[in-house]
Amino acid sequence: MRIKGFLFLFFLLGCSPQESNSGEALATLGNKKLYLDDVVDQMPQLGEFEPGDSAALVHRIIRTWAKNELLVEAAEFNLKTELKQFEDLIVQYRNDLLKHAYIDRYVRENLDTSIGKDEIQDYYESNKENFELKESIIKAKFTAAPVEAQKVSEAKAWFTREKESDQFLEWIEVFATKQSAYSDSSWIPLDEFLSEIPLESSNPYSYLTRNVNFTCQDTLMVYFVEVNDLRIAESYSPVEYVEGRIEKMILNKRRLELIEQIESNIISNAIEKGDLRIH
Repeated sequence: MRIKGFLFLFFLLGCSPQESNSGEALATLGNKKLYLDDVVDQMPQLGEFEPGDSAALVHRIIRTWAKNELLVEAAEFNLKTELKQFEDLIVQYRNDLLKHAYIDRYVRENLDTSIGKDEIQDYYESNKENFELKESIIKAKFTAAPVEAQKVSEAKAWFTREKESDQFLEWIEVFATKQSAYSDSSWIPLDEFLSEIPLESSNPYSYLTRNVNFTCQDTLMVYFVEVNDLRIAESYSPVEYVEGRIEKMILNKRRLELIEQIESNIISNAIEKGDLRIH
C-alpha cells in the first residue's frame, strides 16, 4: 500500500520531476534513504503504465538502488587493503580528465588549421622516405559503349588516333552508357582500376606504360581508356596522393607544439609568481 501511495502522490504532482518534493523516503538502508525526488526521472508518465505495472517498476528501482548500495558497502568492507589504491586511481582519473579537457580546449582555440600548398610540398620533400607506395597507383579514366553500337570500329580508330577529335566526342556522347566514377586527375589503386576494365595482359603495368589511350572489350561493352600517369609500388607517392595524410601530420605536429607550449608556460608562470620554487 505504501508504494501505491507514493504512486498516487507522483501522479497527483503531475509526473513532473521539477514539481515532486514529497520529503518521504521510498526505502531506507542503514542511514541512507531513497526519496521519491531521487527517482522521479525513472517513473512513467501518466497513462503510460497500469497501476500494477507502475508499482512493479518502483519495486525494481528500489531493489536496484539497494543492490548498488550494498555492493559498494560490501566492496569497501572486503577490499580494505585495496581501497587506498582505488581512491588514488579515482583521483588520478579525475585529474587526467581535467587536464585532457583543458588542453583539448586550449588546442581547439589556438590551433592554426590553415595549411598552404608550399608547406605541404616542403613537408613532403623533407619526409619523402615516409611516403613510399605500398601499391601501384594510376591516374586514368574510361568511357564504355555497347559493342553493337553503330560505327564502333570507326570510333576505336578515332579514339586511338586522336581521342579529343570532334568525330569521337560526338560519337561517344551519343553511345556511351558507362564511365568511371573518377576523373583522370585522381590517383586510384591500379588493382581497383584494372578490376573495372576487361584488359587482357600478362603485364598490365608494362601495357599501360606503353599505351596512354587504348580500347579493350568484353562480350557486352567496348572500353575507351585514357591513362594520365602511373606509379609502381615501392616508388615514392606523388605529393597529391598523400596530401591528406600530410595535412594531418602537420596539424598533429602543431598540436604537440601547442601542448608543449602550454605546459612550459604553466611552469614558467608558476616560477615567475613565486608559486613554484625548485630547490
